Formats: sequence, C-alpha cells, structure tokens
Amino acid sequence: MTFAIHPIRHPRGSRLRMAALLLVLGALPLLTLAQSAGAIVGPAVTGISPSSGPFTGGTVVTITGSGFTGATSVKFGTTSVGVGAINGPGTSMTATSPLSSVGTVHVRVLGPGGTSPAVPADLFTFFTTPNITGLDPSSGPTAGGTVVTVFGSGFSGVTSVTFGGTAVAPSNVSDGSLTVVAPAHAIGVVDIRVATPAGTSPNTSADNYTYANGPVVTSVSPSSGLTAGGTTVTISGSGFAGTTSVTFGGSFASILQVLNTQIIVVSPPHIGGTYDVIVNTPAGPSLNTAADNFTFVGSAFVTGIFPSSGPIAGGTVVAVTGGGFLGATAVSFGGTLVLPSNVTDGQLIVVSPPGVAGQVHVQVIVAAVASPATNADIFTYTGVVVTAISPSSGPASGGTVVTITGSGFLTTTSVSFGNVGAASIQSITNTQIIAVSPAQGAGTVHIRVNTPGGSSPSVAADQFTYVGTTTLTYTLYFRWNLIVWNGLDNILVSAAIRGQETPANPATNDVSSLISAIFHWVDPQQIWQGYFPSGEAFPGANDFTTFRTGQPYWIAITQTSGVTWTVQK
Repeated sequence: MTFAIHPIRHPRGSRLRMAALLLVLGALPLLTLAQSAGAIVGPAVTGISPSSGPFTGGTVVTITGSGFTGATSVKFGTTSVGVGAINGPGTSMTATSPLSSVGTVHVRVLGPGGTSPAVPADLFTFFTTPNITGLDPSSGPTAGGTVVTVFGSGFSGVTSVTFGGTAVAPSNVSDGSLTVVAPAHAIGVVDIRVATPAGTSPNTSADNYTYANGPVVTSVSPSSGLTAGGTTVTISGSGFAGTTSVTFGGSFASILQVLNTQIIVVSPPHIGGTYDVIVNTPAGPSLNTAADNFTFVGSAFVTGIFPSSGPIAGGTVVAVTGGGFLGATAVSFGGTLVLPSNVTDGQLIVVSPPGVAGQVHVQVIVAAVASPATNADIFTYTGVVVTAISPSSGPASGGTVVTITGSGFLTTTSVSFGNVGAASIQSITNTQIIAVSPAQGAGTVHIRVNTPGGSSPSVAADQFTYVGTTTLTYTLYFRWNLIVWNGLDNILVSAAIRGQETPANPATNDVSSLISAIFHWVDPQQIWQGYFPSGEAFPGANDFTTFRTGQPYWIAITQTSGVTWTVQK
C-alpha cells in the first residue's frame, strides 16, 4: 500500500527558524494526533531496585516508570517473567528475576502500548554465587599466620571470609581469587567459606584447610593402583622433613625421595579397597583426611550392561556389571569418557554421552587401564537428531537452501519444515542434509528429519523462521513530513532508511542520503528526540535508534522533488 504524505509548508528562512517553529508548535499537533487516534502510550522504565541479584533468580525487583497499566510481562534480557503487583497510576510494579547466565541485562516491560525502550536506568546484573576450587597452601601451623590464596569464582563483592567460623579480612580480591591470613586454631581440618551478596560458597573438599604442627598430606597422585603394588605415588603436603616411614593402610611403602613438601614412594601389595596414606615423622604422624585416600584395585572386566542401547542424544542411565571396579576414574563409550557413580567392586552406574548411530564398547578405566573390549560391553546408539541448521531463516516464498547438521541421517526418507515437506533434498550423508525450504506462512517451525526408525526430536537447534515480504510505501516531500511508522517494529533506523531489512527484500530502497534529520515526540517525558544519519558513527549522537510501530515521526528530506520510500512491513 502507498501513503501520500502532504508536506508542511513554511516560509523560506534559515533552518534555525524552522527548528524554533517546530519546537513551539510541534507538541500540540502530535498530542492531537495521538489523542484523536486513541493511541496507547507505551511503558517506559526510569529505575529498578535492587539492580542486581544472584544468577539463580528469585530477586523481587521494583520497577518504576510510566505506562505500566495493563502490562502483560517483563523481560530480563531475553527471558520473560510474569508481572507482579502494579500500583494504581501504573508508575511502579514488581517482577521476580529468573534463572539466568551471569552478566548485565535490560529489564523491559511489555504492555498494550508496546515494549519499554532499553535505557541505562533499567540495567540489572546477575551475580554468580561464590565457589572455592582450591587453596594454596591448604595447611599450616596451629599458631596461624599462614598467608593463604583462595582460588575459585564469584568472589567479586565479597562480604566475609571465615576459617571454621572465625572471620578474617580478605585482600587482593578478584573474581577468581583472594588472599587471607589464617587465624590461630586447634589441630584439625576446618572449612573456608566465602560470602558475597549472591550467597555463600558451598562446603566441599576443595575448601578444607588443615591445622597441624606435624606433617600434612594434601594429595596423593595417582590416587589408585593395583592390589599387586608397584605403583609410583607422589605425596604432596608439608612438614615431611625427617620422614621415617610411609604406610598405605598400615602396609609400609618403599620411599624413593623425601622433600619437605613432597615424597615419592612405591605402593606396597594390599587387598582391594580404599585406605589412608600416613606419613610418619619425629613430630608425629600426618592427620587422617580425605586427601590422603588411596584405592587398591584389581584388573577391571565387564560382564554386562543394561540397557544395552539408547538414543544418540545420550542421557541413558546404564548399569555396568563385572569386577575390579573399585577406583574406577572413568568409563569410555567408544572413546568418549564419562564419570561413573555408585561404584562397587562389581557394579557402577553411568549416563551415556551423545554419540552417533552404531555400536561402541563400554570400557571401565581403573588405574589408567581400560577393561578389555568384549561382546558383553557393546552399547548401540539408535535414532536421528538435528544439532544445527544454517541459515535459520528465509522468506515465506520458500527456496532457501538449508544445511542440516546432526547424525543418523543415512536412512532419511524425507525432511519436514513444520508440517510441510521440503521442496527438494539435494544431498544426504550420515551427518549432513542439504534441503530446500518450501513456501509457508510467516512464523517459526521445527525442521524434522524422518527415517524408518522415527523422526528427529524437536529441539531449539532445528528452528527455522519464515519471514513475510509485505511492504508499504511512504511518499516524502521536500523539507518536513509527518508519518506514523507501520513498518517492522523495533527495526534499527539505520537499517530501515537503507533498505537493509533481514532477510533482504529487493522491494525496499535506500533513502539515507536524502534524510537530514528525524524527530520523535516522547509524550510521557514531553521531550523531542532526534536522529541524524550523519551522526551514526558517533556514540551518543542520536537519542533513539529504532522505529516503533504506531509512533509518529517528523522526517526532513533534502531532495526538492520528493522521494518514495518502500519498507518491509
């Protein structure tokens, strides 16, 4: 459709006189236009409180501004949440923050009048809860005074650090580390906990600090070996000078080297199971902690797996039976390693990782040795899955050549875009299909790969968006024109004036060189906003950057003969 916009005539004169005239008289026509059309004023956010919260969500945020009456939802970044309480005049409301990734996002209100524009006042920051991954050193004397570096994440904004409940002052704080001085404490193991506004670090073995005046074992590597003995083990810690002996579950090891912070030994023969490694010195034996555990294992072997098949997407809980599983560090599914759980000598549980259609061996790894591959350990991956498509959008008229990536495609019989079959399929391999999109109405659909064994499940990665190609045309005359924007909502002004809609529409055209200025009247604040194409490269030069559907705009044209401007609708 075509809109003929009559020019606003004015006496000849300088641009300054023209601007002054518009500023004096502009508000009344715009207000009259909005009132006569029954326009609904869109929401606007002027502040939020609090402006931060944990990434796990649950923070009740008070949003202030205007135009909130009838609000339907609130978006934190790209995540929508429900609307809480709205006050009578519609100038404040509440919303609860969702689960999110760490970072800063805009909080925008959606209502009958549209979506509030993104402004600095609506920024909300999601914090991560602190987590401790290690200490250096992890032990020290009971008198205290040891300078300890705490490693982890989420330490920014730390409010307190405690050693077994005793508060200490942190220094050299960054998001991934901080430094503290250990206070005096009795012999034993205590937890170090870091607190921030987002929460307190969970209690794990990584935050254990050992108070001792004698030897302390902080790690043994490797932490498992065969029951026959003979494994070379490095023991790390402190206070090892003068070591007289090292025992594995009471059995004496052969000592190869002793330093104050490291001992190298050869494990003795021992029956299967997990035992403590104890370092003996004239000052006494090392304290028994979880860090000194060593597991004696036999040679692992698999006698069966249940179930013995699952989808290529992974996620199947598999029980593996056999023997010699104590000390298992990983389970291999055709070379892909996963961690086991519920490990006993004769059984363990694993969750199958993603794979490709076909058979793989499930092998248990103990002391760096994998169980032998046999017919009893075969797991079969079944089904078909789509992991990516490119491109992910195209015109409603169809004809887009789409590359579909995934697995299990060799037996493909057809490809569907929503409920419509592909216009054609150009090629098929086990991991890739090239298909041509059929014509279909505007909207988003799932691409499904169909085989005799079933169809690929609908996932976010297979979504394809059909974009309509309807256009409208404005006729713009020399100097000033008043239009109501009915093109794509929230499209960048820079793209709209250049005919650069996505996907590209050959019917649109570039008028950027003919436009000297665009003005928008913001009714709630009673202010003019300006956009100048010549100032696009300068940050902060323009007051707005997107066109909003239903909003009026003044556009200044330099071409005396006028111009027609076609945009995508």
